[in-house]
Amino acid sequence: MDHPLLSSTQTPLRKRMVHFLKTALAVQRSSNIVFLCGGNESTHMRTYFKNYCEQHLPDYEIFLPEAAMGTVFSDELLEPFDLADFEELVGAISYAIVIFPEAPGSYAETGYFSATPTLSQKCILVMDYNRQHHDSFISLGPAKKISETSKFYPTINLNYSKPNFNTIIERITSRRKHTYRKTLSVDKFSNLSAYELAALLHTLVRFCKIATTDDIQFFFRAIFSNRFSSSRVQKLISILVGAEYLNIVGNYGHFVNNASKPALATIKDGCKELEDELRLSIATVFQDGDPEFLRLLETVSNVD
Repeated sequence: MDHPLLSSTQTPLRKRMVHFLKTALAVQRSSNIVFLCGGNESTHMRTYFKNYCEQHLPDYEIFLPEAAMGTVFSDELLEPFDLADFEELVGAISYAIVIFPEAPGSYAETGYFSATPTLSQKCILVMDYNRQHHDSFISLGPAKKISETSKFYPTINLNYSKPNFNTIIERITSRRKHTYRKTLSVDKFSNLSAYELAALLHTLVRFCKIATTDDIQFFFRAIFSNRFSSSRVQKLISILVGAEYLNIVGNYGHFVNNASKPALATIKDGCKELEDELRLSIATVFQDGDPEFLRLLETVSNVD
């Protein structure tokens, strides 16, 4: 089932879309995504903190890395990749990485993130002070490295028996200085940050309404003149699915925007009229689309 926008008769409209995506978007200077690592049990601190954030950190998006695993290793993505590579990209998109070293997986993440400077500087390591005498390796090794490099320093000592998460919330909110937006300058693929690429991808799916990986890559070829990383785009798709910015619909691996999530990119001042004109043109094309495409589109008619 081909997307109507990919028809050879729609070349002029696609060129308008590409020009708009390259010139009319703005993004925050830093993301609001918090990458949360720790144990999976209901009694673990990560679970408690995630629930706490729903009320006390409403302007931030909490991301659990395993939420994207189903997409990473599914047939929807053509090229699976290793976990370390995946977590490094998630970390690059995130504003902060909160780690509760309370299970084997989170012990490994603590060590890995501490040894990766670009990730270590985003880490908020939350240690259980009741057990630190049992965790000398973490205290003397990874924790020391993270405290030396993180912009959220120092390491937090928390009573896991009676947790008070206020210090973590304060670290996240008080040290985010760049909440204003900047123009998304789309030139070379390699010049864009992971977060900027995710925002561009998210906006593209919003305009397409529904799109497969192939559809997304088709547009990325046009936007970046064939000079882009297909693998990196697939990873970004999986992360956006895991963070629930995108949902999978239908039987052909289509992705659709989750209207309950905020847009990762906004339209620049002065470009709103162009956006309205473009959306109207796209809607007109959809009216003459394949019947199967239209049926699928009807099932997601409430998306942005």
